[in-house]
Amino acid sequence: MKKLVLALLAVVIVSSLAFIGCPAKEPEVYHLKYSDWGPEFWDIGVRAMEWIAAVEERTEGRVIITGYWSEALLKRLDTYRGVETGLADIALYVLGGNPGIHQINRVIDLPGTGIPGERAQMEIYQRLRDKYPELDEEYGNAFPLRMIGLPAEHIHTTAKFHLVRTPEDLAGIKTYANPLWTEQLDSVGAAVMDVSPMEWYTSLDTNLIQGMLIHWNAVYDAGLTELFQYHTVIGASGSGAQTIGWIMNRDSFDELPGDIQDIILESALEFNEPSLEDSVNTGIEGRAYAESIGHEVVDLTPAEIQMWLDLAKPIHEQWIAESEAAGFANARTIYNDMMAMVEEYK
Repeated sequence: MKKLVLALLAVVIVSSLAFIGCPAKEPEVYHLKYSDWGPEFWDIGVRAMEWIAAVEERTEGRVIITGYWSEALLKRLDTYRGVETGLADIALYVLGGNPGIHQINRVIDLPGTGIPGERAQMEIYQRLRDKYPELDEEYGNAFPLRMIGLPAEHIHTTAKFHLVRTPEDLAGIKTYANPLWTEQLDSVGAAVMDVSPMEWYTSLDTNLIQGMLIHWNAVYDAGLTELFQYHTVIGASGSGAQTIGWIMNRDSFDELPGDIQDIILESALEFNEPSLEDSVNTGIEGRAYAESIGHEVVDLTPAEIQMWLDLAKPIHEQWIAESEAAGFANARTIYNDMMAMVEEYK
C-alpha cells in the first residue's frame, strides 16, 4: 500500500512539473495593413491613427494595424482594387474615386441633389443601403466599415483665372472635380482633370489646373489656400458632395475571430461623430482663413445657385440610364426614394 501511495505521488509530481514546464499558449496576433492616399496629419488621417490605436488597445494587442500614408502602399486610383485583391486589408476610399467600380452606389454622389450637409448624406446613404441590398452587393470583396458624407463642394479658382458665378464663367478652365461632372462641365467649356491629392499643390502651382470644385476642408487641410484667389460658395449643399469611408477586404475580415470582428465594426462606427465634427469645424476655419488673407469669397444668390442645380440635372438622367443598362432595373426607384429623403432634411 505504501508503495502504491508513493508511486501515485511520483506521478502527480512529474505531471505537475511537466505542466509548469509548458508555458501558456500565446494568443494569435493578426497583422493588417491600412492604406491612405493622404498624409497622416490631415483630419482624416488623424482619426485613422486614433482608430488604429483603439483597435490594438481593445483587442489587447491581438490586432496590429500598420498604416501606409500618402499613397505609400496604394495609389488613390488603385484603392478599391488593392483592397479587393488583398494588397491592403483596409483603406480610405472615396466612393466613385476608382472609375468603373461602382454604379448604383453613385446615386448618393450625384451633383446637384441638394443634400444639406454631411450628416444628411451619411444618414441617407445608410438608409438606402439598408433598404436596397444591391448597393452593398456591388461592393463585392471590399465592404464598407463606415461611410460618411464629405462637405459640400464649392468653386475655388486661382489668380490666373477669375471669379466664377455662373456655369458659363468656367469657360476655358482646367479644374479638378467629381468625375460625374465631366460631360456637363465640358458643355460650358471647362475641362475636368483627375489629379491625385498628392499632386494638387503642384498642379495648381504650375498652372496645370486653375481651379477645383471641392470642399473647404480639402483646400485648408492640404495647404492650398494661398494658391487660390477666388472662392464661390454655392449655398449650403454646394455643387454636390461625395462620400468617404473605410473599406475592408472580406477575406481578411472573415479570418478574424468573432470578438475581434465585433471590435473592428463597432469601433469604426464610433469615429463617425468625431469625423463629422472635424468636417464642420475645419470647413469654418478654412473659409475664415481665406477671408483673413484677403481672398474674394462670394455667396451666390438663390437664382445663381439654381443655375448650377440646373446644369447638374442631365447628370441624374444619364446616371439612371447607365444604371438601368448595367442591370439595375430599379435605378429610378432608388433615385426617387433618395430625392424624397433629401426633402425630409430641408
